[in-house]
Amino acid sequence: MRLLIVEDEERTREMLCKHIAWGELGINELETARNGMIALERFQSFRPDIVLCDIRMPKMDGIEFAQQLRKIDVSCKLLFLSGFSDKEYLMSAIRLNALDFIEKPINLDKVREAVREAVESRKKDKQKRMEERQLQEAYDEGLPYLRQEMVRKLISVPDSLHVSKALESRETFLLPLEGPYTVLASCMYWQPPQYPKDPRLVQEAVLRELNMNNKLASLQGICGFDSRNFLIFILPGIFGCSYREQRKVLEDLYAEAAGIIGSNIRFCMGVGESVKEQLQIPNAYRTALDVCSLHYYSEGDRLIFANALGGNRSLATDWNMVRSLRGLLKQGELEAARSLIVNWTKQARAARDLNIVRLKDSYFQLLLVILDTAVQMGFTDTDEDMERRYIWKEIDRVPDLASMEKYILSFLDLFLVPPEGEGSSAKMREILHYIHKYFHERGFTIRDIADHVALSETYLCSLFKKQRGGTVKEYISSLRVEKAKELLLDKELKLYEVAERTGFTDANYFTTFFKKCAGCTPSEYRERMAK
Repeated sequence: MRLLIVEDEERTREMLCKHIAWGELGINELETARNGMIALERFQSFRPDIVLCDIRMPKMDGIEFAQQLRKIDVSCKLLFLSGFSDKEYLMSAIRLNALDFIEKPINLDKVREAVREAVESRKKDKQKRMEERQLQEAYDEGLPYLRQEMVRKLISVPDSLHVSKALESRETFLLPLEGPYTVLASCMYWQPPQYPKDPRLVQEAVLRELNMNNKLASLQGICGFDSRNFLIFILPGIFGCSYREQRKVLEDLYAEAAGIIGSNIRFCMGVGESVKEQLQIPNAYRTALDVCSLHYYSEGDRLIFANALGGNRSLATDWNMVRSLRGLLKQGELEAARSLIVNWTKQARAARDLNIVRLKDSYFQLLLVILDTAVQMGFTDTDEDMERRYIWKEIDRVPDLASMEKYILSFLDLFLVPPEGEGSSAKMREILHYIHKYFHERGFTIRDIADHVALSETYLCSLFKKQRGGTVKEYISSLRVEKAKELLLDKELKLYEVAERTGFTDANYFTTFFKKCAGCTPSEYRERMAK
């Protein structure tokens, strides 16, 4: 604890400093000042927990000093000293929330007792503030998930008794009890190189940031992820596509959310029709999801409204087309196969099927045929990357129809992979040279190699495996492990430095990766080589 003694009489200051064992009372830092003006200056840097202050002083008396102090710090404990025990000073001390009032001549025992009580009172205050802060932090930590749960209730069972009761807590849930309401549905697609191992961690971070956002709070809106990982916003009020219908407000909200989510994620919003009451929110939610689906057919607009719906029809997989594709590939008619896929995309764009999973499945079937035929004709080999669940995962991550068409068409390059020969050997030398030059850099990807040698990723991977007998990923991994082994021989290098020099951004992941490839951890390998 810190104590500041403010007393104009030097003998009194010295007596207080020298004749009281402050350490025994819990005071470990002590400073003095001879008047209120000096005390205010000291207070700014010293920040005492307790102030023992005379009332009668030149330049600035104790009451005036305390009034200025209370503007800076309301929690500091005040103890007044005075030889004038009249009601005026006593009432001023009370109004300034003084803990005690000690009359002169000074009785050191009374000073000790007053300071001891001040120390205990200060400790209790600090403990209380710490507990309040912990409670607030726990509340703040749980608040995003409480609001997310409320979003999920409102879009599914808004007539639940728990919903109306909980919404009475406006401080927690913000939304007014009475409508109208507008629901927004947002889809999020990660760019492939940045795709996280666990998207839920990213979602949790986004949820926390959005709930701390002043824009969303000012709108009295709440947000949360639904069971399908769509980010749902529920706002009070009517919002539409025109600026008279507060479109600008939604554009600003989109900009705030996009800033939080970041540039590595393609983020879109579908705005459902506004509804008058809570019981209609599930209908508004379903409309917002339908509107959000339209983003799959749009390459530019990140905000689409309910008036864009209409003329949508289902587009199931055309199995005759799938069989035709297989036949064209077996006959080597690659241009005809390409035209067939392009034509299917035209049909999809015209239909604008709102069931995006069904649309993706049609492309999934096309890709399976391409891969199966490529294997049968010896253009590529089967491996774990060709398993159906991995193929579907990649398909599901494609953010729009144009990208989907491009992705599927890239697999036709498999049928162009040449047999071993001078041409392919020259291309392989170029690929290997680039890999050896840059494999240790952060963010190095197969796409970087493909762009450098002017090949599609699909073609590159197939050519590499055909010529080398292993995958590009395996080859890069082996280079990184060998480089790491070389660096580990230098005992001066820390493990995180070895990780950085071999292209890893996370030292923990480097350890896991090294152990998987080398059969031991980097530390164990270093110890073995030191023997």
